[in-house]
Amino acid sequence: MADGPVGLVDGRAMDRPTLVALGAPADNAPPFDSPTGSRQLRVRLLAVDAAAVAIAWVLLGYELDGRNTMASAVGPGVLAALVTLVALQGLGGYRTRTYSRRADELGRLFTATVFGSAAYLFMEWQMGVIGHDVLVCAGSAFVLLATGRWQFRRWLRARRAEGQYLRRVLLVGSNRDAARLHTMLRCEPELGYAVAGVVGDHHMDPMWSDLPGHPSVAGIPGLAAKTGASGVLIVPYALSSDLAQGAIAVASHANLHVEIWPGICGVGSPQIRPVPVSGETFFYVDPKRPRPWQFAVKRILDVTIAGLLLLFLSPLIAAAALAIKMEDGGPVVYAGKRIGRHGEPFDSYKLRSMSVTTSTTQALLRSLNERTDGPQFKASNDPRVTKVGKILRALSVDELPQLWNVLRGTMSLVGPRPALPSEVAQFDADFQRRHSVKPGMTGLWQVEARHNPSFNAYRRLDLRYVDNWSLRLDLAILLATVPSVFSQALHSLSRARRRARS
Repeated sequence: MADGPVGLVDGRAMDRPTLVALGAPADNAPPFDSPTGSRQLRVRLLAVDAAAVAIAWVLLGYELDGRNTMASAVGPGVLAALVTLVALQGLGGYRTRTYSRRADELGRLFTATVFGSAAYLFMEWQMGVIGHDVLVCAGSAFVLLATGRWQFRRWLRARRAEGQYLRRVLLVGSNRDAARLHTMLRCEPELGYAVAGVVGDHHMDPMWSDLPGHPSVAGIPGLAAKTGASGVLIVPYALSSDLAQGAIAVASHANLHVEIWPGICGVGSPQIRPVPVSGETFFYVDPKRPRPWQFAVKRILDVTIAGLLLLFLSPLIAAAALAIKMEDGGPVVYAGKRIGRHGEPFDSYKLRSMSVTTSTTQALLRSLNERTDGPQFKASNDPRVTKVGKILRALSVDELPQLWNVLRGTMSLVGPRPALPSEVAQFDADFQRRHSVKPGMTGLWQVEARHNPSFNAYRRLDLRYVDNWSLRLDLAILLATVPSVFSQALHSLSRARRRARS
């Protein structure tokens, strides 16, 4: 996490795996902002894009083309592929800080595909033959590019969670807001940041004791050189207006990247729009007022999709139930008390994945708990899980009976995961807001930070969903759930193989 002492986090001794999980760079792992790290990422991303356009423009174009010569069949595809890649480069597609929003990335991919289509049509026009294959190739190029980059993002998030490819930054500010930002970045290394130092009264709070620091913004260049940071994260509420402007000027003069965290919690980025007022930048927050018809549509989607899934997946559920019964003869379905909307308890149904006979001590469970910063339990190696249960959990099949909860109206397809009454009793007042909506079978945490054991990440993503709910967000989460489950299955299989080899 820092170039200084790294054995303590918040005053607690940490072993190496914990440090990596909290965002410390792994051994021999290039930082995201080093020349080597940036080059590796660009080359890998370029290879992903090149494979996508080669398949779409060259191979598919050749298969669809009816000409006799190789040059006439492959030529338009090769030119289109090259033009698409060049257009992506020109649009900033290989800059490490370009894509903060998926919609922006898709827009650039679409534009690059249009340039590729124009090149394809131009060459076909030169040859005197223009076919409809350009539409199929262009559509395939866009889909393959988007899919490839989605997989690249998932791969990069997984590497960052292991402490690789992290961007070292200085935190400018040391108040409570800065501490909250530091906690978020430390607990969620997959976001790509590693706080290398702090600028401010860092000696006043033990949180900053493990980080090198400087009391003045004038020391930003020297501290950046000392820690290897390539940018600064400014917390404006921790500084006066003059100091914030001074920090921007000093960092910019030192060729450091500057990012400003406004500290506005509960407001999603789609709601915020920059508004120029007499040359100054103001931010306008669009009001968030879900309409009654939106809730009605959500319920219709819940009932329709859950009913269809139960119908089509009933053979899979039956096969899983048979496997559970054959393994130990115990009950097939487990009904556990969970807390739902408005704090009302309900029975949540799952296929049983734990043994009914194994007795595990509380002391052992506490030692296995990976979620050390909150009240909830999470263990990758829970000894209570049966052999069949491990498979069901890896494929998320154990949660399919919750579709019945969705039909009954106690759950939704999308929402915060239902929590135990004992866990809810320990939630703070702000986190209780998660119960203003129905719990869901899948949610923002599942698709963005499922492998992150941090309770802080779990809490932040749940509240982000509650504060920024929309039908569009629900649909995006549903679409991301299928590949997320597939990724979870691959992750579990890879972990099982590593354990078998060790």
